[in-house]
Amino acid sequence: MRILAIDPGTRILGYCVLDGDSRSQEFVAGGDIKVARENKQLGLLSIFESILELVREYSPDILVVESPFYGKNVKTLIRLGEARGAIIIAAALTGLDVSEVSPAEAKLALTGNGNATKEQVAYMIKQLLSPPHELSTDASDAAALGVAFFHRMALEEVE
Repeated sequence: MRILAIDPGTRILGYCVLDGDSRSQEFVAGGDIKVARENKQLGLLSIFESILELVREYSPDILVVESPFYGKNVKTLIRLGEARGAIIIAAALTGLDVSEVSPAEAKLALTGNGNATKEQVAYMIKQLLSPPHELSTDASDAAALGVAFFHRMALEEVE
């Protein structure tokens, strides 16, 4: 199975493409997409078009996106919701199913601690997936979402 995992952002979007199953995963690609900043509409359009481009390039079976979480800034939560909307609409347009993974679930799957730091997550991604280049924290977070999705599949197989 091939997944496209997305860590949404209002300025930078992290992505990771993984092949695998519930037992093992292989890094295919990952990186950052800088979001257009001229205005909100162009930013959302650039997110939408970037997701369409990634889907065309990598032909994933499913898209995994970080689920919303409440931080301290309501404005940021709203902007992230808009970014997630652009991502989900792009997936729907291409016929991809979307699965959501929370940040805590991703951290727990990788480190055994739902409150792990970004550095701990990045370290575990490097150990598990051995990407050929250094990933940004946004791309590492996206990879963590993908790994957590595969872990969830393993748990569902046991049930």
